[in-house]
Amino acid sequence: MKSSEQEIIINHRAKDLYKIVLDVEKYSEYIPWCKETIIKSRSENEMLADMIVCYKNFLPQTFTSHVMFDSKKLLINTIYIKGPLKDLSTEWIFKKLEIKKTKIIFNVKFEFQRLLHQKLAELFFGLIENKMIDSFKKRADEILD
Repeated sequence: MKSSEQEIIINHRAKDLYKIVLDVEKYSEYIPWCKETIIKSRSENEMLADMIVCYKNFLPQTFTSHVMFDSKKLLINTIYIKGPLKDLSTEWIFKKLEIKKTKIIFNVKFEFQRLLHQKLAELFFGLIENKMIDSFKKRADEILD
């Protein structure tokens, strides 16, 4: 299983950044490969969501995840339910450093069902991960500045 942890500092309030990441229905507006996100169920601190992903030259893929969140601790965790992967989990932690300065810790672990797909994903993983984080940073700058 491939795993990664990134820590970044962003000049916005932790609570605002948390809300952007949790607003999964808007992902298709700014994450390049996300075609649509559908909330299947939602409660006070969790949701079940489908993300439909389109990569170049591939058929759309649906990833179903169980998302758990805590607005007091500013923590978001996802656990993969079904789709083209064998396993996937993510964790977002938002730590207030100053009023408008936040450290975000992003952890991801994933494994594809097929070894060839796993090796290809590992090869391009850094680019994909950075693109996703950059998309969130750009979104924060657009709507919070």
